[in-house]
Amino acid sequence: MIRILKLMSSLKIVAMLVAVLALASCGRAGPPIKPSEAAIKQAKANGTPAPEKPVPNAQNPDKRFVLDGLLE
Repeated sequence: MIRILKLMSSLKIVAMLVAVLALASCGRAGPPIKPSEAAIKQAKANGTPAPEKPVPNAQNPDKRFVLDGLLE
């Protein structure tokens, strides 16, 4: 019985360590940026002309996503 309890407590510790490592490794370095801004930065780094920002129209409506507020 004591062996089972020791095994369960060690499994809990291993599970917590795995969770801590997984949560610590996710995420991005730096603030989030819009995809259009990222494309402009990449074009500048490559020395190519920057693409125009997308403009809402009939073929490309401005569809908002729930998490768009985080990028603004």
